[in-house]
Amino acid sequence: MHPNRITHSVVLAMLALPLHVLAAEPTTSTKPIAKVNGVSIPQSRFELVARGQLSQGQEDNAQFREDLREILITREVLAQEAVRRKLDKDPAYVAQLDVMRQQILLGVLFEDFVKTNEPVDAAIRKEYDRVKSESASAGRKQYLSRHILLKEEAEAKAVIEQLQGGGDFAAIAKEKSTDTGSREEGGQLGWSEPERFVPPFGDTLRQLKKGELTKQPVQTQFGYHVVQLIDERPVPFPEFEAVKAEIRQGLLGKARDDYIDSLRAKAKIEKIGSVSTAEAEKK
Repeated sequence: MHPNRITHSVVLAMLALPLHVLAAEPTTSTKPIAKVNGVSIPQSRFELVARGQLSQGQEDNAQFREDLREILITREVLAQEAVRRKLDKDPAYVAQLDVMRQQILLGVLFEDFVKTNEPVDAAIRKEYDRVKSESASAGRKQYLSRHILLKEEAEAKAVIEQLQGGGDFAAIAKEKSTDTGSREEGGQLGWSEPERFVPPFGDTLRQLKKGELTKQPVQTQFGYHVVQLIDERPVPFPEFEAVKAEIRQGLLGKARDDYIDSLRAKAKIEKIGSVSTAEAEKK
C-alpha cells in the first residue's frame, strides 16, 4: 500500500495490539524513525507495533514497513492534536488509560509467571497418570453395537423373532433397516459411549450383555430399534504426547489461580459502598 493510499480507517484500526505482544520483550532502541513537530517516533514503538501486525499474519517486507511508518506518523499528528485540545485530561481518556495500563501490567506479570512456573516433564507425567487413573476408576465404557431400525413395532418384533431363529443380522439390516447411515454396514454403529445416543438407546446398551440381543424393540423418536451388543471396553485414554500440551496448560492455569488466590489472601481489601448501575444512580 502506497503511503498516499493509506486510508484514515487503516490508520485508526491497524494498531490494536494483542496482549501477548504488549507483554513481550520490548525493543529498547530509541533511535527515531521520524519526527513530528520535533517529537520523535522511536524505533522501539515501531518494532512493537510491527510485531503485533506480524503475529496476525502480515508479511514482513519493505513496503509493509514503509506503510507502517506513515501510519505511525499520522497517528502522532492526531495524538498531538488531541493533547493540544487537552483531551488527555478528559475523564473518559484517563479511565481507559488506567484500564489499559493494568491490562499491560497483567500481561507482563503472567509472562514472567510462566517463565518461573513452567511445569517440568515429570510433573506433567504425574498429572497425566493421575487423570488416567481417575478415568479408569470412573468405570466409563464404550460399546460396540449394531441395530436395525424399523418404522413399526410389529415389524421390529418380527425381526427379533427372525434373529432368535438364526437369521443373519447383517443381511436383515441391509434389507430392512431404515437407518441409511448404518444399513449398508449391516447395522454396525462402531465404538461409542452411551451418552452419544438418545437415552432409551444408550440405556439399553448398558443393560445388555456381550452378544445379547434386545428381547423387545427399543422405541425412540426415530422408530423401533432392534439392538445387539457385540462388545464393550473401558474408554481408551489418549497417549501422553497427544495430551501433554493440554495438561501443561492445565497445570499452569492451576498454578496461576493459586497464585492469584494467595495474593488476594495477603492483600488488604476494602469494599466501599454498593456498586450501583448507572440508571440506579440517576434516581
